[in-house]
Amino acid sequence: MTQHRRPFPPRTRQRAMRASHGFSLIELMVSIVIAMAMIIAMGVISSKFETGKRQGTATSDMSLNTGYLAYDLDRQLRSAGSGFSTSRTDTYGCTLYSSLSGAQILPASAAFPAPFGSVTTTVKMLPLLVYPGIGNGGSDVIQVMTGTGGIGETSTQVRLNSVATNLLRLSSTVGIKGDDMLLITESGRPCMLEQAAASYTGGASQQVDLDGSYYASSIGTESINARSTGAVANAMVMGNATNGNPPRFLLLGINASQQLVRYDLLRFSNGAGDTPIPVADGVVDMRVRYGVDTTATMDGTVDSWVTPTGDYAPAALNDPANQANVFRIMAVKVSMILRTDYQEKEDFGPTTLTMFSGLATSLQVPYTVADRKRRHRVVEFTVPLRNVLVMSGRAVPP
Repeated sequence: MTQHRRPFPPRTRQRAMRASHGFSLIELMVSIVIAMAMIIAMGVISSKFETGKRQGTATSDMSLNTGYLAYDLDRQLRSAGSGFSTSRTDTYGCTLYSSLSGAQILPASAAFPAPFGSVTTTVKMLPLLVYPGIGNGGSDVIQVMTGTGGIGETSTQVRLNSVATNLLRLSSTVGIKGDDMLLITESGRPCMLEQAAASYTGGASQQVDLDGSYYASSIGTESINARSTGAVANAMVMGNATNGNPPRFLLLGINASQQLVRYDLLRFSNGAGDTPIPVADGVVDMRVRYGVDTTATMDGTVDSWVTPTGDYAPAALNDPANQANVFRIMAVKVSMILRTDYQEKEDFGPTTLTMFSGLATSLQVPYTVADRKRRHRVVEFTVPLRNVLVMSGRAVPP
């Protein structure tokens, strides 16, 4: 039996014919416009997201950099003078003589590497010294000296006429061990840095045997045999040459790459070719102010803040005649300008930043922001000098 299909109604046939012909031009154009709008919107959103992420990362990096710098510099500066402040009358201002593997390194025979080329090569024993304006862009350079002996931080008298070429005798050798570095002082004379022999152990004998990379019987014009022959000499443990706890005699400054760098005057931790080591990136300026006790009878209180110039200039503080001013420096205030690596598309922030904005106008430093497409921040902190405060008689802050 044959079945007959019913024909499609006219309207159904018309819809089927239109569907078989595809989209109209107007429909395609509308679809393309919608798609382009969505692509553009997604691109804008993605760009803003990436920009925000980079800005957030740059800001986070700057915050981390700020915290690290504040911690590290506070740690370095707060302990300035450890190990030799208790004998400051003989030690402060003495020219430091040191050798390494038989070659004299202090006083240095050539200028220190940049950005420390203007620091005097005749280094003197001082807890902290600021060289104003000699770093990159007119920034300051900090010299800080910290002993790490940790055995009471007191000096021990060298027995008269007991010094020979490679040994000396002390009133007590308790606590001294192999490879300890001894600072030999004598009033009115340069200081000499020497090293105990690796196998030495103190306590039973008053004799200290000398040997090692930092030992030399003569350093430049100074001879250890001439010590304690008529005047009283003293010895202080400054740290150890081999156990990772050496004395820290450092220079801190900003180089041409906008990095805070440090240079180890004793060459324990410098880079290849005796070069400074970067501490942090993105530091474009650093300035320092001294907090001084100006009362006639010092009470360990900061009465005023001064620039490292005039009576507190490096040449003045290195002069034994001005040693009293060294004793008056109770604290330092450090101000730094930090900058992000990320560049904005447009200028950002103010054209000028003020360092030490909380101090008198004469102590402030205006910083002109040359690259306004990068974010800049002023970081400031105050560090009390614990060892100087102890010697002033004031209680040390926690």
